[in-house]
Amino acid sequence: MPAKRRLTMRQLRQMLRLAGSGTSSREIAVVLGIARSTVQDNLQRAAAVMSISRWTSTCAPFHVAEIKDS
Repeated sequence: MPAKRRLTMRQLRQMLRLAGSGTSSREIAVVLGIARSTVQDNLQRAAAVMSISRWTSTCAPFHVAEIKDS
């Protein structure tokens, strides 16, 4: 099994925005050109950090605004 690569900040922001608008993990993977499992893993980690249990269009945009470029 290949090692998972880290997402860039741009990819992470885009992934969170897409998830917040209701886009499926499969569709997000296609848009970003990454594996679906990478999307799911990163969304789970982000949700745990943000203490949310579900991605919705009402909550994700507020959290995405807090992410800054490094």
